[in-house]
Amino acid sequence: MRRGVTIEAIHFHSPPFTSDQAKEKVIELTRILAERVGPIKLHIVPFTELQKQVNKVVHPRYTMTSTRRMMMRVADKLVHQIGALAIVNGENLGQVASQTLHSMYAINNVTSTPVLRPLLTYDKEEIIIKSKEIGTFETSIQPFEDCCTIFTPKNPVTEPNFDKVVQYESVFDFEEMINRAVENIETLEITSDYKTIKEQQTNQLINDFL
Repeated sequence: MRRGVTIEAIHFHSPPFTSDQAKEKVIELTRILAERVGPIKLHIVPFTELQKQVNKVVHPRYTMTSTRRMMMRVADKLVHQIGALAIVNGENLGQVASQTLHSMYAINNVTSTPVLRPLLTYDKEEIIIKSKEIGTFETSIQPFEDCCTIFTPKNPVTEPNFDKVVQYESVFDFEEMINRAVENIETLEITSDYKTIKEQQTNQLINDFL
């Protein structure tokens, strides 16, 4: 954004495993960024069906890798739909099991779209400092689950074998589910003064009493 690149945001929402509070947290993070760069389109992907199917057919140690591959496949379709030129994510080398070089290779394989990782070599403290600078830190640490924290395997593979990932996913054709997720994306235009439905309802109740 500092380089003048226009961004659109994407969030994977898996109700009832992820809550409305988690969704509102993402909206608030986007609103904070909108204060700095202007209105941002936020695409909210219904991810429950895909995530449940991954956990049904993929070996438990590989579900995290496969889940992120599905996220990338959805993002790739959205990229072509909106005419974007790249995918940007917050992956940080070695921070978690899905962010090793082996994992990134397996996940990246599903897209030919350039994937930019501006935080790749930052350490945790540098990321915290940066988030405090832009005002997102306090919101980001709110303890609401996201799709990456549900169905988490006890021992996720850190160096996934690419052939095994493909083999596990081959027992089910995910394409129809992916297309359905893209077709049902909810897109919000987030401005610096954006209010969630819950906030609007609260304000209306206050006005009704005045």
